[in-house]
Amino acid sequence: MTDRGLMNNTIQNPTMLDVSGLLRGEERKITFDVLLTPELDVDGIEVNTPTRIKGTAVNLSGYMELDAELTVEYETHCSRCLAPINRVMTHRITAPIAEALENMDNEEYIIPESGNIDLSELARETFFLNVPMAHLCREDCKGLCPKCGADRNEADCGCILKEKDPRWKALEGFFDED
Repeated sequence: MTDRGLMNNTIQNPTMLDVSGLLRGEERKITFDVLLTPELDVDGIEVNTPTRIKGTAVNLSGYMELDAELTVEYETHCSRCLAPINRVMTHRITAPIAEALENMDNEEYIIPESGNIDLSELARETFFLNVPMAHLCREDCKGLCPKCGADRNEADCGCILKEKDPRWKALEGFFDED
C-alpha cells in the first residue's frame, strides 16, 4: 500500500479525483488540494474566484472515507438593505466512499464513477446545500423603508410605518365625546 499526494498542477483532469487504487486496496491514502471553477449558479450570488477543495481520501482496512474542506469566496447583496457584501463559506465534507451499494437511495455515500470522484460536482452540491438563504451586511441591519425605499441604516426617513386598518374606519369616532 502506498500514499499518494496530489496537487492541482499534477492532476490530469483537476475536477476528477482518481480513487481506483484506493478501491482496489493498492493505496492507503490520497491527498488532494485543487482549485476548481465549478458552475455555482445561485440567484443573487456571484463566485468570481476559484473554489478550493482540499483533503484526503483514505482506505482504513476496507472502510473508505473522503474528508475535505471546501472554501468558496462569493459576492452577494444584503437581504435587508441590498448593500453589496463579500463572504467566504468554508464547509467540511466527510463522507464514506463505496464502490457500489445495493440500495442506491442512500445519499450519504460517494460512489465513484469509473474509479473517479467528480470534485467539481461535489463542490457544487455542497455549496448549494450549505450556502445561507439570507445574508446580512451586519446583524443589526435595519433594511430599507417599505414606504419610501430609503436605507434606514444611514438615516431615519420619518415615514410612519403603522397604518390604521381601513376596516375600522366607520368606528373611528364612535367613542368620541361630543
